[in-house]
Amino acid sequence: MTLTLLDTTKKTLTSSDASYFDFLKDYTPSLTLVSEVIRLELMNLRHSIAHTKTRAEVSGGGRKPWKQKGTGRARHGSTRSPIWVGGGTTFGPRNERNWHRKINHSARVSALKSILTDRILESKLVISNSFKYEKTKDAQELVSIFRKDNPKTKIAIFYTNEEKDNLNGLRNIVGVDLINVINLSLNRMSLSSVYLFTENSAKFLSDRLSK
Repeated sequence: MTLTLLDTTKKTLTSSDASYFDFLKDYTPSLTLVSEVIRLELMNLRHSIAHTKTRAEVSGGGRKPWKQKGTGRARHGSTRSPIWVGGGTTFGPRNERNWHRKINHSARVSALKSILTDRILESKLVISNSFKYEKTKDAQELVSIFRKDNPKTKIAIFYTNEEKDNLNGLRNIVGVDLINVINLSLNRMSLSSVYLFTENSAKFLSDRLSK
C-alpha cells in the first residue's frame, strides 16, 4: 500500500510502499459504520443534568384548595397539579435517563480501519521518520507543510507514551490535535482531515489492528 512519508530534515513529502498498514490493502471502508460508532461515542459522553419534579415531588397540595361544589370555580384536588403555578411538570426532563450504549469491539475496530483506509486513499495519512518538536517555532514549520493549500487544515498527530515530551511545541498551535495512539476516539479523529503518525505510533497501531 502506497503511503505518504515525511522527511522532517528536508521537510518534504514523498510516496513510498511502506509496510505500515499493509493489512488495509484490500479493505473496503464503511463510512456508515464510522458514523454509527461516532454517534454511540457521543451518546456515551452524554449525562442527564436537567431535572424537573413531578406532581408527586413538589411541595404543598396537602389539602383540597376549595370545596368541590358551590364556589362557581372549577374543581381542583391539589395545588401540585401541573396546571397550577408552582405545580409539578408533565413530561419534563429527568436526570435518571441512561444514555449509555454498548459499542461492540468488532464494530469499533472495523470503524477504525475504515477511517484509516479513507485517509490513506485520499493521501492524507502521513508517517514521519523522526519526531521532536519541543519549540513552537519548529512545530509551526512542520504544520505549514500541510497548510499550503488551506491554512485552516486540521491535523491529528498520533504519538506513543514515550514520545509525549517531544510534542510540547505543538500544544500551542490551533487546529492541531495530539492523540495518544493507545486511547483512540473516532469522534476526535473524524474532526481532522490529515493524520500524522510517528513511526512508533504507526507500528503500534498496525500491530494491534493486524491481529
